[in-house]
Amino acid sequence: MKITDLKFLAIALLAVTFSFTLNSCSDDDDDKKGEEVNYTLSLASEDDALLELPTDQLVDTVVHITTNAPAELIKVEAVENNGSWCTAKVLNNTTISVKAGIHTESNDRTATFKITVPGAEPVEFTITQLGTDTQNTITLSGVPMENNMYTYTTPYKDGAPFSFVIKTNAGRWNMTVEDWNDPEDGTYTPWYSINKTSGRSGETVEIRFTQANETGMMKNIMLNISAGTAEPVSIFIMQDPMPATKITVWDTDEAITIANNTLLSFNANDISSNRVEYGIDTNGSIDVAICTAGTSNPITEEESWLNASYGIYGNIVISPKSANTTGADRKLDVVLKGGDVELFRIPVVQKAN
Repeated sequence: MKITDLKFLAIALLAVTFSFTLNSCSDDDDDKKGEEVNYTLSLASEDDALLELPTDQLVDTVVHITTNAPAELIKVEAVENNGSWCTAKVLNNTTISVKAGIHTESNDRTATFKITVPGAEPVEFTITQLGTDTQNTITLSGVPMENNMYTYTTPYKDGAPFSFVIKTNAGRWNMTVEDWNDPEDGTYTPWYSINKTSGRSGETVEIRFTQANETGMMKNIMLNISAGTAEPVSIFIMQDPMPATKITVWDTDEAITIANNTLLSFNANDISSNRVEYGIDTNGSIDVAICTAGTSNPITEEESWLNASYGIYGNIVISPKSANTTGADRKLDVVLKGGDVELFRIPVVQKAN
């Protein structure tokens, strides 16, 4: 065979191979084009199905969706009571942006939108913009109330997260934190973390306690929540101090150390102005209890003829409530405890007439 014939045969074989490859690729593409994609669509949160906007919307509202469709196949359109005051558009395949103008009328107004993707059930969401006569409100769920104030106390360490829900008919709520523990010298690290300080109605706030309180003083912060024209609401968050494990007690002048179980004696006519103060030094917090003499059984303030308290200057103040007119000595014990552990006992007697 001639060399020219071999060249011709090689070229022919290459042409056949290339043609077969093109046909195969074309067949594969045709098969893919024929496949049906099953798209899905849902709201990422049911809370987005009904949204309330303030009379003057200051920020855009977003509705989150979950879908496997690309953004160009997602459609959003108004289906009920919609005017030029409210518009919605697709930002991407997870987010719908909603904008509203200022509402100057007294009544609320609403608009409903439908989101669609090919082959999936449509989903709807409704926007309500409050009228000028609507008073904004704030309600909290999951927050204990004590003495007409929202309060929560966590242990000095290993405190479980604390969460609560904020509900409001305003468009958004905002929260500021007052932290009196911050010396503002650049060395302070907060003993808590908060997952959000603003949001919409129905959202959950979670506080985690990231540090143990290894001091003898209570730590505290105030959460101040506002929303539109609503009356602000505050929550007082406290962290218990570390219980003391040791204690030293001095006399009033802090010159003499008082031994455990040293008797304190009052005269029969001594009253609350005849008080005795002891200085103390501890490595944590203490609790003061008045107990039946020789026991660990506390008595109530009403049952006690004795006052005993932990002063703000780190001292113990003890005094009779009144003169002893019973005709017999009366006795009680002042017990100083670190948590549930007794650290020091002061037997107290008020003599008879």
